[in-house]
Amino acid sequence: MYKSQLKGLGIALAVVLAGCTSPRDPFLNRQERPTELCLNDGSFPRQLANTDDAFQQQYPMRYVVKKGDTLWGISKRFLIQPWYWTNIWYDNPQVKNPHLIYPGDVLSVVAINGQKRVTIVEAGEYHGVDTGRTTRDGLPIIRYSPHMRVDNFGSRPVSIAGDAIQAHALKTRILRPNEIQNLPFVLGDAGDYLTLTEQQEIYAKGMNNAQQGQTYGIFRPIGEPIVDQAKYKGQKQAPAIGYEMRYIGEVGVVGYDVATDLTKLHIQEAVEPMHEEDVVLPIDAHEDPLNYFPKMPSGQCSRGYIIRSSNIYPTIKEFDTVITSFGRDNGAEVGDIWKIVREGPTRQMKGQPVQVPGRQVGYLMIIRVYDDVSIGFVLDSNESIYETDSLVRP
Repeated sequence: MYKSQLKGLGIALAVVLAGCTSPRDPFLNRQERPTELCLNDGSFPRQLANTDDAFQQQYPMRYVVKKGDTLWGISKRFLIQPWYWTNIWYDNPQVKNPHLIYPGDVLSVVAINGQKRVTIVEAGEYHGVDTGRTTRDGLPIIRYSPHMRVDNFGSRPVSIAGDAIQAHALKTRILRPNEIQNLPFVLGDAGDYLTLTEQQEIYAKGMNNAQQGQTYGIFRPIGEPIVDQAKYKGQKQAPAIGYEMRYIGEVGVVGYDVATDLTKLHIQEAVEPMHEEDVVLPIDAHEDPLNYFPKMPSGQCSRGYIIRSSNIYPTIKEFDTVITSFGRDNGAEVGDIWKIVREGPTRQMKGQPVQVPGRQVGYLMIIRVYDDVSIGFVLDSNESIYETDSLVRP
């Protein structure tokens, strides 16, 4: 059953490699794809010499975090540019979990070693109260309000884009062509259902090492293999980077049946109906949006490009994910912020070509990094974005 999917993926790969010099949509026929500009000496500045330079001329001395706030939005209240947040944030040692911001927390600008920083000066109830007791390992025991278990929305810490997005959009990942072989896959359930949704128990093949209580993600390959058309421009063939895998849901291991070599799974979350032959992958703890903090990119690159969008449409919008040209090979890290810029047209003036300046159309944050590419998340956009737009260092 799963072999048929792999066969289909192989056919898609052959089609892409055969026509990799052709653009994906008509818009790309009208514009050249951007190129990457990276240096090996890290010459672009990364850190602020003085945190005071990051603040706006007018900023709130005191701000009470509200339900629905995002880290991106809070950053813009204080800073000239939100990606300076990691430079100016101060973990108040008097607050439990000082790196997390909850609704009800009071943020204020303070002076630390002579420089302006933002910190929590009054912590809300969601940070918990130190009981003064410790565990056997010497860790402090923190008491939380009982209603926190009920008020799930209000008790969630502020994240980079908050509840304006669906967290599953941040769980997109890439598998190399050799990694997609022999993966565990969904076989179905005990009935004849065509789609599988929450509260059902399903079976998977190839998970004989899974332990009861472990959590896994269900993923589905998206479209054709990823090919970097700009990097291999003019070549007849280009290597496939990998397959983009869309997050479908989350399952918990119920148990393994030796006789059938099947693992029973309980569906804990389904953002889309699960299908037979969806693949099963371990959950990455680092994909939690709470672990994403905006920052300046490394000093190696000043410009890059979008390899392709994760959606099926020719345009990209706010909260979409994309594949970018930045990877570990040129210093990309989770949290890097890139400005999305559209080049201006070339016009003729007195017989001479004149390049009209480009304009900013949005911001993108790197959320997952691989050897030679990364996955970016569009945080902010004021118009449609195209694959031909450039990614420019802010």
